[in-house]
Amino acid sequence: MYSNFKEQAIEYVKQAVKEDNEGNYAKAFPLYMNALEYFKTHLKYERDPKIKEEISQKFAEYLKRAEEIRAVLDDPRPQPHIIQDPVKHAIDYVKRAVKEDNEMNYAKAFPLYMNALEYFKTYSKYEPNLKIREAVQQKFSEYLRRAEELRVILDYGNPQAQKASPSTEEIPQVSKDDSNTSSSG
Repeated sequence: MYSNFKEQAIEYVKQAVKEDNEGNYAKAFPLYMNALEYFKTHLKYERDPKIKEEISQKFAEYLKRAEEIRAVLDDPRPQPHIIQDPVKHAIDYVKRAVKEDNEMNYAKAFPLYMNALEYFKTYSKYEPNLKIREAVQQKFSEYLRRAEELRVILDYGNPQAQKASPSTEEIPQVSKDDSNTSSSG
């Protein structure tokens, strides 16, 4: 089963590098982070020291690039062109994560939640409307808790945390018209 972690990591890296090369840093960052999670898990089970060393070197390389991208994304200057995209991506990832979670496909649900969390974090950072930002942060906390539960399930096989997946019914839907008013939520 552990070889699947390596394959998943490679797929995420391919997508991350593609987005990175196209300058889509908000898309590339969570893909790099998912790849790193899968590589980290694979390293736990890899017995061949040579392969382990090669993966560790690649891990360090991808981690460095993810940190560089994070620095760009964390730049305090507003970047209006990335404000609407993250919420759309986050909602898409959450819907897919909840679906996989409900079908007990935890290895697929976990990275989807992680992607959603990165997009929610990016969106929340640039959202000027306090009520919307608070709603997004509330959902962020809910999905983070579930992602942490899934991490435990994947790492230790804890069956007691299995059916607590959140719903997508209360995901904040934001349109461009709503984002500048303080009375909507």
